[in-house]
Amino acid sequence: MTVARRAEVMSFDMESTDSLFEPDDDENFVWFVKNHLKKGAASVRGITEAEYLATCRERWDGCAADRVYAIKFLVDPLVQPDLVAELPDEFIQPGEPFCTLVARIGSRGELIDAPEDYTPPSYPGVHLAHIVAGSPSGGVVPDPHEPTEYLIAFLDVLGFEALLNRIGLEALTLRYQQLLSVALSPQSESRPWSRAQAIVNGEPTPTLMWLPIQTAYFSDSLLLWVPYHPGHVEEFLNRCSRVFCDALAHGLPIRGAISAGQATLDKERGIYLGLPLIEAVRLESKSNWVGVSLAASWKSETLRIPVPPDTVFLYNPPLKDGGNALFSGLVLDWPRAWRESREDSALPYLADLCLPDLLPDLKARYDAASTFWLHSEKNRDWCLPPGWTRETVRSVWGDESNDGM
Repeated sequence: MTVARRAEVMSFDMESTDSLFEPDDDENFVWFVKNHLKKGAASVRGITEAEYLATCRERWDGCAADRVYAIKFLVDPLVQPDLVAELPDEFIQPGEPFCTLVARIGSRGELIDAPEDYTPPSYPGVHLAHIVAGSPSGGVVPDPHEPTEYLIAFLDVLGFEALLNRIGLEALTLRYQQLLSVALSPQSESRPWSRAQAIVNGEPTPTLMWLPIQTAYFSDSLLLWVPYHPGHVEEFLNRCSRVFCDALAHGLPIRGAISAGQATLDKERGIYLGLPLIEAVRLESKSNWVGVSLAASWKSETLRIPVPPDTVFLYNPPLKDGGNALFSGLVLDWPRAWRESREDSALPYLADLCLPDLLPDLKARYDAASTFWLHSEKNRDWCLPPGWTRETVRSVWGDESNDGM
């Protein structure tokens, strides 16, 4: 199968879709359904958008949030593959959209705001989940006008000019639009809550965490950033890996760098200033592969960033002259994110992009990415003591029961 076929864009007409909704439809319901339709939720099932909306409406109207389970999501496992490994089998197997109701719990597992005689809701086919009360940042978004400590990812789509010459402006525009909607948007401020885990009653417990992430794009470059907090590091790196994987799956290879430090990032006014941004751009340009490197600022004695070892690798990617001074020694372990969210291998996608007429130095970038994929696969448990197994956010969420506790 060619990259062009993998990257085929589902047709989606926003105006015709708007006409399907009722004037009094809940705005959250409308938002969820539109986003699922954009990802091909109707097409993948071979049904019309109206039929899909009717199914979603039935699920949405079939349950209600209350003061305890106060957050309501509409989940579709067929177009949200990153969720599949996190869900109980009873919600995966049918392959149909369903609702999740979310409550806050305390560190002892108690439901927050629950009256003494409270009984959790019990709707057929509705998933109950929990957020441990509080988030690392307290839900506070810093003033964008003021310099703030950030984690910053600068990601560049490689071969834009060559791709334009090969497939034409119209096809490239469609592919880029899909990159933004399928790869960038799901990891942006449109998804402020992130799956996480916390210790409740001494046991790993599925939770949600507020992550005030923001994104921007300029031509063939993508920018992601989040205020620095030790609790934000793991999910931010995971989000960057997901963007990389989704872009690669749609035939758009990424080369990037992630830095840390003080910057002014004001999306509304289009102001992006600071040494970590300069560092990330420079390291990206000095990298000679399809992959993402962590910049030297990750070794900051001031920030002392705790790096989750299962999100990165100690690795020496191919760097151009001057690159070593900008490099931390760590690279993003995007192959792990791919393996945990997809059934296939990334190697055929890299091979499809490595065209026969590529110059040797360009071909080497894809070869380097394939070599790293194999290294990650072979050394997937490098950070674990012998005999240990890795417990992930996905495994914790996947073990979650639907009993409301």
